[in-house]
This record gives sequence, C-alpha cells and structure tokens, in this order.
Amino acid sequence: MEDSLNVFSIKDLENFSGIKAHTIRIWEKRYNILEPDRTDSNIRTYNESELKKILNISFLNRNGIKISKIARLDEDELTRKVMTISSRNDSKTSDFQPGKMLTSAIRFNEAQFRDSLLALIEEHGIEDSYCRYISLLLEKARILWQTGSLSRAQEQFVRNTVKHILISEDLKLRKTENTTSATVAMINTSADNLNENNFLFYKLALRKRGFDVIYTGGILPASEVVEIYKTKSFEYLVVNSGSFDFSERKISYFRNIGKSLMLRKIVFSDLHEINEIKHPDKLIFTSLPGEFLEIADSLSAIS
Repeated sequence: MEDSLNVFSIKDLENFSGIKAHTIRIWEKRYNILEPDRTDSNIRTYNESELKKILNISFLNRNGIKISKIARLDEDELTRKVMTISSRNDSKTSDFQPGKMLTSAIRFNEAQFRDSLLALIEEHGIEDSYCRYISLLLEKARILWQTGSLSRAQEQFVRNTVKHILISEDLKLRKTENTTSATVAMINTSADNLNENNFLFYKLALRKRGFDVIYTGGILPASEVVEIYKTKSFEYLVVNSGSFDFSERKISYFRNIGKSLMLRKIVFSDLHEINEIKHPDKLIFTSLPGEFLEIADSLSAIS
C-alpha cells in the first residue's frame, strides 16, 4: 500500500474490507461498484474514496444487506445507510455513546481524550473496557472516516491514542514475573490497523494470564512461524487473520504446521465471517475481542 500517494491495490482492499479480491472483481464487473485505474501493466489501483466505498459496502453486507441491493444505492444513500445502521448498533449499548467520547479526539485534544479512556479503564478494568467500550469506539471512528465525517488524521489519532494506552498497560505487567511454562507466538497477517490494536490487546490479555508471549509486531507471512520456532519453541500460535483467505489449502497448511511443531492450539482472531469455516482439530476461530478472552481463559486453564 502506498500511503503517501493514497493508492491502493486490490489486495489492500481485501485486507481492509475482508472481501476477497476475486469477489471484488466480480462485483466490479457485475455491479460496477468501483472504477479502478490501471497501470501500464494493467494492474488495478484504487484511490482512498474507493477504499472507503468498499469498506462501507463490506459493513452493510456484514449487517445482512445483499450486494444486489447495496449496488443500487448512490453515494449519499450508501453513506446514510451505513450511518443509520451504525447508530442503531450504538443504541444496543445504552450506557456508552462512542460519538460523544470522540468529540475531544476530533479536536485533537489528546489529554482530554486519553483521560476519558483511562477513566473507563479505572472503572471497569482494561479487559472489560476494551471489549465493551474501546473496541466500539475504534469501530465508530472507522465508520465516521468511511462516511466522510472524520478525516484520516482524526481517525488515525483515535487509533494511535488507544495503541499507546494498550502499550502502557502492557508495560505495567513487566513488574510481575508470574508466568506459566507455556509460550504463545503471535503473528500478524492483516494490514488492517483496527485489527492491530485488537492484537495488542490480545497480547496484553495473554500476558495477564501468565503466558510467555512472542510478539514481533509488523506484518509477517505465515511461513515465518517455523522460523520463530527454530529460535524459540512455543506451545500455542495466535494468528491475526482478518480477511485471511481460509481456503482448504490454507487450513491444511496451518494444520500441518500444528502437527509438525506439536502445537497444542492455533487461534485465528478477528475474522469477519466464521460461520462457513470448517473447524479442524486444534484450530480455533474467533471474531470479537470478548470471544478471544474466553479462549485465552480456556488455554490458561489447561496450561
């Protein structure tokens, strides 16, 4: 992804939206939902407006609206529909309105925004705060950026502030040495920055439960799992998968890694859709932070 030029490949769109590249191509041809430019070598490229549009389409599709109906919406109708569903989702959590908390972030008032986040953590604890409130806040900021209500700078400011709080909370754990003998390796295969914050939260949650965590940061190919193991063995693997292509070939690849390294479990996090994924032995699939915590608790109980 060439951030400085705001030029995105179809793989970038897949990574951010969770919609497979071949599906995007089909939708382009059938519904004319995007109009990519072409390089001299005939490779599709997309601008930021088209990235936002595919994210909005993905959001509506995940909320039960068929692509044939979405394709009939013009730009304004698409934006209004996303905002309507987003506001409806906000109302499900009656004790928290993310839009109100974002006011200070919109003004780049870091001290005020940070204090409001820390107040949540002080009252509810980091895990409950993240699952019930902060993850919703990040999602809301993403939606507001997609619909043009927040600038890229404002949305990034929100993510960065949360990121530094998660790192700070993790550093506090270094004062304790209450670790189990079990080691967890974590690899990030998703370019989605929202998932990056979730992954930092999962690292924190695992360390709180006493696991020794190998966390490299950045994006790594799945092949790096073996390279990590050569240097330091581990019992569990957590993959930040996002829109990872879970074909039978990919599932077989990880199943084989699990067998060859004799791993106890492999956990895939932040999947957009898990209903159609087969669940081979020792492979676990989660989509939400709360679900990941339940898995972390179960792994801790058997370690």
